[in-house]
Amino acid sequence: MFGDPALNPKGWEKGKIADIVIKTQYGTGSKADEKNGEFKVLRMNNITYNGQWDFSSMKYVDLDEKEQEKYLVYKGEVLFNRTNSKELVGKTAVYKEEEPMAYAGYLVKAIPNERANGEFISTYMNSKYIKSRLLNMAKNIVGMANINAEEFKKIDVYIPPIELQNQFADFVKQVDKLKFEMQNSL
Repeated sequence: MFGDPALNPKGWEKGKIADIVIKTQYGTGSKADEKNGEFKVLRMNNITYNGQWDFSSMKYVDLDEKEQEKYLVYKGEVLFNRTNSKELVGKTAVYKEEEPMAYAGYLVKAIPNERANGEFISTYMNSKYIKSRLLNMAKNIVGMANINAEEFKKIDVYIPPIELQNQFADFVKQVDKLKFEMQNSL
């Protein structure tokens, strides 16, 4: 639908991630608990390599009101895995749940602005082309690879019209719904 990000065959406007997000925010450094806490906390293992969610292993955290403003992720926002093994750093997923969850410090939240939607950003960041660029960008720090929030915001991106991005997001939603229905029918 959008073409190869390396070639930009559709001639979309070019920019940086910073051009399509309102802000970025590191996650909480609060220690998560196996059973107790007001909010589920998303960690790097909850984002799969292809940008899906795996909620099978959750921990919990308490956040005061001020922390909730900073460390909760809401539907449509994007989480970027800033620290992981070199092969896994940069995993990205759009948050699709109705209830907010907290997110851990190895993740960066990006809030899309009016020029982008989270589904497009996640799909773009999980493309083979961008994953290979992230592999080259990542800095090794004490056995882990890292791409900080400022480096994330400098990643080149093409910017299709928001109407097309929204059509794409609607299509993905329908596909997700069909997958869910098929899995439940088995």
